[in-house]
Amino acid sequence: MLRFKEKFKEIIGFIFRYSGMYYVVREILCRNKATIVAYHDPKPETFKKHIEFLSNRYNFISLSRLVNAIQDKDWSDIPPKSLAITIDDGHKGNYKLLDLIKKYNISPTIYLCSHIVNSNRKYWWMIGFPDFRKLKKYDNKQRLQALKDKVNYEQKKEYSTRQALNLEELREMSPFVDFQSHSKFHPVLVNCSDEECKEEIKGSKAYLEKLLNKEVEHFCYPNGDYSEREIRYLKKFGYKSARTLDIGWNDIKSNPYKLKTMEIENNASINILCAKINGLFGYLRYLRYGSFKGIRPKFI
Repeated sequence: MLRFKEKFKEIIGFIFRYSGMYYVVREILCRNKATIVAYHDPKPETFKKHIEFLSNRYNFISLSRLVNAIQDKDWSDIPPKSLAITIDDGHKGNYKLLDLIKKYNISPTIYLCSHIVNSNRKYWWMIGFPDFRKLKKYDNKQRLQALKDKVNYEQKKEYSTRQALNLEELREMSPFVDFQSHSKFHPVLVNCSDEECKEEIKGSKAYLEKLLNKEVEHFCYPNGDYSEREIRYLKKFGYKSARTLDIGWNDIKSNPYKLKTMEIENNASINILCAKINGLFGYLRYLRYGSFKGIRPKFI
C-alpha cells in the first residue's frame, strides 16, 4: 500500500511538473511572493539535487531578510520568486550539507532544539516509542510519563550516541547558517502549561544566545502547533518572527508570527518537490483533516 501511494505521488508530481501547472503557479500566483521551504534531515545527495533545481528557478534569500521586509512594510529588497530555506531540529546530518550551503550561497535558517544540540540527548519522537504520533495529543506531562514508562526516555538523559549537531559543528557552520530557536525539547507547545510554554520559548532563546554568542530572534513552532498564547510569549521575549507549518506563501501583508511554509520530505524526488513547493500535496493532506485554507490541523 505504501509503495502504491509513493508511486501515485510520483505520477502526480510528474504531471504537475511537465503539464505547465508548476510554471503557472511559480510565474503567476507566487512570482511576487516569498516561498519558505522546511526540511528536517535531508541526505546531501537529495539536497544537492533539490538545490541545483531550485537555484535555476528561484532567488535564494535569508529568512531574516524576508522578516525585515514584512516588518518594514517595504518589499523593494525582495526579488521575484524568492525562496528561503529552513531546516528544523538541528540533526547531526545537517552538518553534511555545509559544502552545498557554501557553494550555492543559500543562507539557510536552522531551527535548533536548544537543549538537545551539543549533547547526547535524544529527540523524543526518535527514541523508539510505538506510534509516537498519538503522543502529540497528550498534555506535556502525560507525554513525558508515557515515554518514561514505555521506553525509559527522559529529556535530560544522556545516551551513548548523539542525534544532534555538536558545538564544534555549530561553530563551523555559523558563518554560513542562521541558527535560531525551535524550543528547548520540542514539545507540542499548545499542550504545555503556561509555565512550561514560557520556559520553552524564553529558555531556548537565552541558552542559544549564550552558546552561540549571537542574537536569537526567530522561532519555529514544534510540530507546527501554535495559538495566540504562543505568539504573545514570543513577542514578550523579543522574537521577531515564527514559522508555522501552514501551507502558503508570504508577502508584505503576512503576519511575521505566522509565516507560511512548504514542508519538503527528506527523500523527495524532483517531481514530488515540484508539487510540494507549490502546496499541492500539503493542501490535499490538510484537506483530509477538514482544513480548507492550508492551516495545519492540530497534532498531525
